[in-house]
Amino acid sequence: MPTVYKLIAAPHLLPAGDFQGHLETVTFIAATENETHRWWAVNVGTFEKDFTKIVSPELAANIVARLRRGEVVEFPNRYELSQVKGKFGGCFAD
Repeated sequence: MPTVYKLIAAPHLLPAGDFQGHLETVTFIAATENETHRWWAVNVGTFEKDFTKIVSPELAANIVARLRRGEVVEFPNRYELSQVKGKFGGCFAD
């Protein structure tokens, strides 16, 4: 049986300048009781579409809105790592 992970998204908003408050990157954390994976993704404007791979379009829009406000968001359900790691935005491994 594959391992499933809790998925958390932590936004980074630009702190100053002309684009202050713009969602620049998101750090994703997939965790079980014994294991944690972290990676980050650049906001290339596709988060909402990308999130619909694992949640409804309405929930994807809500998650992106919350990230844009600077909120850390825990996704519902649990996911296999292959479903989420490297699947959102312009993704980079830490």
